[in-house]
Amino acid sequence: MRDYLKVTITLLFLLAPITGIAQPDYQGSFNYSGNYAKLEKEGYKFYLMDVAAEQCRIYNADLNLWKTVQLSIPNNRWLSDIQFLSQNLFDSDDGIEFLYVYYQYVQTSTSYYYVYTTCVADENGSILLEVPGGSWTEVKNIDNDGARLIIYVYDYSAFPYSVQTRIYRLPGQLMGIPENEVKSGFQEEATAVYPNPSNGTFNFRVPGMPQAEKAWAVVLDGSGKVILRQPVNQGDERVDLRSMGLPAGTYYLRLETSKLQTKFQKVVLVE
Repeated sequence: MRDYLKVTITLLFLLAPITGIAQPDYQGSFNYSGNYAKLEKEGYKFYLMDVAAEQCRIYNADLNLWKTVQLSIPNNRWLSDIQFLSQNLFDSDDGIEFLYVYYQYVQTSTSYYYVYTTCVADENGSILLEVPGGSWTEVKNIDNDGARLIIYVYDYSAFPYSVQTRIYRLPGQLMGIPENEVKSGFQEEATAVYPNPSNGTFNFRVPGMPQAEKAWAVVLDGSGKVILRQPVNQGDERVDLRSMGLPAGTYYLRLETSKLQTKFQKVVLVE
């Protein structure tokens, strides 16, 4: 009996610290991408991008719906990103504002390209800023002088692709997000690239990309300039940068189809 009690007490002693450790607590899930933002007056909110409904939906921290904003997107364009949810970043009132990006797919006789547009809208859906061609954006807080919105405008209709940088002074500052996360991209799908570094061939795995889907590899150099856009064989989960005539160095690789595009991945090509 004493041995039984001894074993029981020992087990309880060992289990006690484990049961006292905090564990991840499931809160809910959504069908579209979302993120948290800290608003100047309303505190933390969760917002998501509903592509099909062309909406930005904003939830309280407990995930109860707070506001729904209907976006102004022309026909045959598709929503690709929503970022920088705020109250006083883009104007001086206490309403909600945010930046969103949509794109158009343009088919040519031999290939295709995307046309992007960046907009800033308020909670009524009114457009505060519209930049045709804007596809990649950053916000930089400037000490005692508001913030700067940097929009990179790309023209993919010709090769080599051109890029223009536009800078806008904003009246407020972005709250609650480290500077290295204050970016907005037009990418939609994540991809895994391996091996990396490689002496030429990079394998990739893209969730949601059908094997029969025709794809293109888009390659940027270290400065962000598009230097190559080449078809990828159907069903082939490999990209051979060496066969494209590129020297050893650091590049950024993205894969595109008519329905999706991946995030840029940093890859290192070695001898």
